[in-house]
Amino acid sequence: MTRIDGLGSLATSRTTQGNAAQGIEDAAGRPEGSERAAGKLDNISVSDRGRIVAEASLAVRNTPDVRADRVAALKASIANGSYASDARAIAERLLRSGSFGG
Repeated sequence: MTRIDGLGSLATSRTTQGNAAQGIEDAAGRPEGSERAAGKLDNISVSDRGRIVAEASLAVRNTPDVRADRVAALKASIANGSYASDARAIAERLLRSGSFGG
């Protein structure tokens, strides 16, 4: 990576599982990450909101794709006027499944 003033390169480091980066020192001249190398590991905690987002993301990934053939058939039946629906039956299914205010 080039420095912002263009006068040389900056090295970046990555640490994994608490291991110190090699050859990089902090302001006191100690190897950066030496606390981690001495047995202290980084910790991460995920909020409840983060867990909910992760669960929602997983649910979306596991949801089957749109059935294009079914959508096309419904569009055609709506376009030619042959589509009929029973609003009461639809409402009952929604309430029974808990998907809509039930």
